[in-house]
Amino acid sequence: MGKTRFVDMITGIALMLLAAYWFYEANKMMKVDLGIGPGAYPKFVAAGLFFLGFLLTLQSVIKGLPKPEGKIDRKALLRVIIFVAVTIVYVVAMKEMGFLLLTPPYLFFACWFFKYRKKIIAALTSIGVTAVVYIVFRIFFYIPLPVFRLF
Repeated sequence: MGKTRFVDMITGIALMLLAAYWFYEANKMMKVDLGIGPGAYPKFVAAGLFFLGFLLTLQSVIKGLPKPEGKIDRKALLRVIIFVAVTIVYVVAMKEMGFLLLTPPYLFFACWFFKYRKKIIAALTSIGVTAVVYIVFRIFFYIPLPVFRLF
């Protein structure tokens, strides 16, 4: 049980760092004169993620941490680094590639990366989730999402 608390603490710290970066990137998004801009929702989610990461870290520290054994699962660490790097590339590239073009391949990659091997269902889910998010934000909330701008 002690090992789980240590992993929870590291996960909580990683979530707080990711949330801080996400908030920073959302701050750079287009500002609008009327209503909430496209950065409002990512900032809200980042703040919630930061808070939950803080709670996870605090909880693991309060319950007591085991002494580290010095063993690191390099394969698991590499997978985390790869996924975080792909996520950062996704966020940065979205400014040029746009939400609609970049999100389905990103979600499909996430499905594959986490070993979901039903390709047709993963592809349909990736496209469906992208469409639903686009409809909700663009049509219902009137929040513009990043668009393709290479041409």
